Amino acid sequence: MNPNDFNPDDLDRVLRESERSLRELTSAMEQLGGVYGEGESRSGTVTARVDANGRLDHLKLGNRASRMELDELTEEILQAVRAAQDDQTRKTMALIPVEPSLGISLEQIHQQFDQLQDSFSRDMHDHMENLEAIRRRALSDDD
Repeated sequence: MNPNDFNPDDLDRVLRESERSLRELTSAMEQLGGVYGEGESRSGTVTARVDANGRLDHLKLGNRASRMELDELTEEILQAVRAAQDDQTRKTMALIPVEPSLGISLEQIHQQFDQLQDSFSRDMHDHMENLEAIRRRALSDDD
């Protein structure tokens, strides 16, 4: 938007749109940041929880784990962690309206979200420059 084309009457509209966009972005980020996943091994001996980034943040071994062979226990742990990661992915995808047939990966969604944040930041910067131009014009008109 060219500052010369910007009407001071549009100031309230620009501020309302900026506030709404910021609230929507903040809400989406909070929701995505709070998504965790839980899973357990097939036998139920191991349970795991992962955070919003898919990183393991809790692992619990049941009593039976102490009687397992190391290879068997390792497999149980992997099953639980993978189940937790799958659960976290499902929950994240449920928050993001994407057509499943499009074949978009979670990584691509994160990239698109980052691009949306960048675009929002640029738009806010442009709005602030326009507001500053209005302020300068108003000050020069008062002289």
